[in-house]
Amino acid sequence: MGWSSWSFVRRNPTESDIEAEAKAMSTSGLVSHGYSYVNVDDFWYLNPATTVDSYGRWVTDSSRFPDGMAAVGSYVHGLGEKFGMYLTPGIPVAAYKQNTPIQGTSYHAQDIVSDTTSYETNYNYGSGSMYYIDYNKNPAAAQAYLNSWADQLASYGVDYLKIDGVGDWDVADIQHWSQALNQTGRPIHLELSNSLDVNNAATWKQYANGWRIDGDVECYCGAGGSSYPLTDWNNVAGRFNDVAPWIKDAGPGGWNDLDSLEVGNGSNDGLTVDERRTQMTLWAVEGAPLLLGTDLTNLDPTDLAMLTNDKVIAVDQAGNPARPVDRTTQQQVWYAANPDGSYTVALFNLGGSTANVTAHFADLGFSGSADVQDLWNNTDLGTSAGSFSASLNTHASMLLKVTPTTGDAFTAMHYNIVNAATGQYLDVSGGSTADGASLVQQPADGATDQQWQLASTGNQLYRIADVNSGKLVNIPGGTGTAGTQLIQYHDDHSAGSHWTFTPTGSGTYTISSALDGQVLDTNGSAVVQNAASGAASQQWKLVPVPVAGAQYRLENGATGGRMDVSDDSVSDNAAILQWSDNGQSDQLWSFARQSDGSWTIADDHSGLLLNIPGPTTAQGTQLIQYHDDGNSNSRWTLVDAGPNLVQLKSVYDGQLVDLTNSSLSLGASVLQWPSDGGTNQTWTLAAPN
Repeated sequence: MGWSSWSFVRRNPTESDIEAEAKAMSTSGLVSHGYSYVNVDDFWYLNPATTVDSYGRWVTDSSRFPDGMAAVGSYVHGLGEKFGMYLTPGIPVAAYKQNTPIQGTSYHAQDIVSDTTSYETNYNYGSGSMYYIDYNKNPAAAQAYLNSWADQLASYGVDYLKIDGVGDWDVADIQHWSQALNQTGRPIHLELSNSLDVNNAATWKQYANGWRIDGDVECYCGAGGSSYPLTDWNNVAGRFNDVAPWIKDAGPGGWNDLDSLEVGNGSNDGLTVDERRTQMTLWAVEGAPLLLGTDLTNLDPTDLAMLTNDKVIAVDQAGNPARPVDRTTQQQVWYAANPDGSYTVALFNLGGSTANVTAHFADLGFSGSADVQDLWNNTDLGTSAGSFSASLNTHASMLLKVTPTTGDAFTAMHYNIVNAATGQYLDVSGGSTADGASLVQQPADGATDQQWQLASTGNQLYRIADVNSGKLVNIPGGTGTAGTQLIQYHDDHSAGSHWTFTPTGSGTYTISSALDGQVLDTNGSAVVQNAASGAASQQWKLVPVPVAGAQYRLENGATGGRMDVSDDSVSDNAAILQWSDNGQSDQLWSFARQSDGSWTIADDHSGLLLNIPGPTTAQGTQLIQYHDDGNSNSRWTLVDAGPNLVQLKSVYDGQLVDLTNSSLSLGASVLQWPSDGGTNQTWTLAAPN
């Protein structure tokens, strides 16, 4: 939380301007609500193609910062704030040409450059100012160079470093910059920019604290070079789709950066009041940095009230990213389950006219009633049964805390949890429904005490609830003693009943406790906790178990769109497609187990089965509904694809049920396609609303 110079100051940062914004952040009261960083973005330095210091690093532009960056850092720290700076990857061209020494070594700049025909990205001075560092040519010299630069930043009192212009080709730079910052001994937040590749998310998360998921939020549409308006609705609205693939990657230690929060200057923000609130609501539910791009010396009172809403800030700082229910509609619900059993829920009307937006509690993960609180207005809206609905203006939003009342039940999919070493099933001793009953492994018996639901508590943690008793897998007494037999216990919201499922790469998971990091293991018939060893007895398989006679909405893992029958048809050969949730029976499907272990998937409205026409093995063939002719092209196996996700695999040709190109369009084809790892080949068996 804090402020960044780019959106408003842009190309003309000066020492006096930065210090004025820092002062305003303090006197406005923002600091007392958690805003702390004052970050200098681009244009603080001289051209690296011509000017470097004696060790080949950027030189501060003294015409802008006459007292130097250490003085600015000292001023910011004196206000109780933190200081941030900016750079781009590589080594200055001037350093290479002058062959400057690398501080504290016998190495020189030319020892770490191999290619002088291509250049790193630099937005200030453009291509031609920074060469690539060759980390293989002389690894020790390359690391020493970055260490010297990191040490210099630390000496300025830097608490935050934004590295801009980062792309796939800069993975080595980020690895070595991370190491350089760590060796300074000063805690420095490392932020990467911009519009990074989600396919490298694991790398960004390993080495950085945050990463831009998109391009600039600024509209660059001001007349006569004015910074105002700072942004527009289209640039904000684009974040709703662009952040979705990244949600799973955010969590403690690394965050999805949606760019500057353009709230603070009233109409000069470029957004209506409703749009400003919607921007801050999305940033908050995603746990994104709240780095203001506005002029803090000229704050609008309405905007300031938004920025200092402690209930909304608390949602952001909880760091529990929300996910959308269905992105195929303009009336969207985003939610996150919380460790205390409540849910954070945001309602968004992204459409161009007033509309109702409804949060169905079954979509959130529970059935029954709930208390609903309006976090923006700090009001209790009373108890709602089954759902909560609100009429929202165009581009408006609500931010809610939804707390299930006594007697609620989970609505997640059912699983058998099967031990990889023994093939036996996680079970409750004696089928007990009592608190404290021991957990055991037993041969399959088809009973509901061998069925479990994985109910999210946020940040990839789950409660493991027994279907028969409703009680949770729990570490008794919160003990850390290895070998302790686990029990079932009511939901007391403790870490001893929160678990992480980590794929082993062989179709199984280790299931580790949020309390002590130990994993589910077996000791004879007992299910116990033990330190992770990689043994097969500590690996568990999730086997989806559709409930006989139950109806499900089949939600696509990429879009949240529902599997639907074209035009509500009851005829053979009607096309299967995606549609937003409409509550109609042609979006309800039931599973029937066949003698060979496969399943038929029947539409509730027509009674006809999900089917490959022809049949054909041609990839991309749109699926249809068809009467049960007994053939394998209407038989499917359910393959675990992660907690509460499955793949539907054809018995006929082994291809998967797929949503074409992860399309958000209504009417997009549901087809067959070979397995490619895409989330558009995953589906959730969701309870009806």
